[in-house]
Amino acid sequence: MKKIPYSNSAPIFAHFELSEEAEQFVEKEAAPIDVIEQLKEAKCFIELANFFAHALPVREAIWWCVHALKVRQQEWTAAELRLIDDCMLWVRDPNEAIRRSIEQQISKLDDNRAPKWLGQSVFWSGTGSIAPADNPVVMPVEHLYAKAVAGAVNTAAVLPEWNDYQTYYQRVFSIALDLANGGSGTSTRGND
Repeated sequence: MKKIPYSNSAPIFAHFELSEEAEQFVEKEAAPIDVIEQLKEAKCFIELANFFAHALPVREAIWWCVHALKVRQQEWTAAELRLIDDCMLWVRDPNEAIRRSIEQQISKLDDNRAPKWLGQSVFWSGTGSIAPADNPVVMPVEHLYAKAVAGAVNTAAVLPEWNDYQTYYQRVFSIALDLANGGSGTSTRGND
């Protein structure tokens, strides 16, 4: 895979832990594509979202998250849709002004809303300080953005509540695979 260039998955698993259930199905030293298939077959969707979030490069992971949230775009408020669009802008042009604007937007959202975690992933992307603008620079912990990406994708799968989470996961994992293989992440959607 072009964007997940590891011969085995051990470096990815160095950044997050699998659940006990998923541990039974996954060979951590296997190639990433094999781990993806193992998690998919075992229906360990939360862990697979974590795997993609940690395996993809920062901007690709956030781009994936943008498109994952667009799958449920009818569920988001106008403010959340603006935030998603701003996150998309940041991926295309990662600059501090957009990142700080996103910081302001997420401060007004509830923690149980997937768009907040998408915005948090941009803020924690490692491209700038996470301290208030006038304070000394404090950089985020490595891969903190990935935890927010996985949180956003997994939250969107179940909140607001619905019964179609398995179809959602199939769709967003197709987007992630397209990105991992060097695609734009939009070819499986039919639109942008």
